[in-house]
Amino acid sequence: MKADTRFRFILILVFLTAFCSYTYELVLANILSVLWGNVVLQYTITTGIYIFAMGAGAYFTPVRLNSKKVFIWIEVIISLLAIASPLLFVYFDAGSKFVSVPLCYSLIFMIGFFSGMELPLLLQVMQTETNAKDQNERALFLDYAGMFAGGILFALILNRQFGSISVNLILALINLGLAFICCFYWASRESQLRKIELPLLCTIFSTVTFGVLYNLSFYQELISKWIIAN
Repeated sequence: MKADTRFRFILILVFLTAFCSYTYELVLANILSVLWGNVVLQYTITTGIYIFAMGAGAYFTPVRLNSKKVFIWIEVIISLLAIASPLLFVYFDAGSKFVSVPLCYSLIFMIGFFSGMELPLLLQVMQTETNAKDQNERALFLDYAGMFAGGILFALILNRQFGSISVNLILALINLGLAFICCFYWASRESQLRKIELPLLCTIFSTVTFGVLYNLSFYQELISKWIIAN
């Protein structure tokens, strides 16, 4: 596998992870604004928490471990948190606001924290797997471009056409798909990924994807009923 091909693959990952990460931020803020009102307040607080969490995640990124393996499991964690978050938001909201507010914001922090690890891990992979030793600026550009694309598409198309809940699930499946693709792509060069991660990812990807698609209507109806009931 040529170094240029590996480099382009990393850049695509940077763009897509940034796209998903920023769109998560908007989706979660939109869901909370529906639950609690005050759109400006929810977007401001959610954005602040998410950005701070991303900075914390970047700071605590375990770059001394196998960056590929860590990145793959980070994508799985983000995907599962994203799928669970809307349900947990509404479930927490059924209780006391004194408890639900910090719990909901803690979920936002967790997603932002793990999202903040994505770029440092990908930069680490890029430096060790390709000849592009001085190309971090290209990765940073695509990171910002991905966030810009996520914001524009969410505001103009995604939220209007699909709604925040469906967009959230789509993003979760994209993250999970990236984990599977990366594992499959990198497994050809690392036997450990072939023996352990790849079989596990195949199982997780097929199970979660089938579960989400099969129960999509029920998932959306359940959240809608809980919002109306509360």
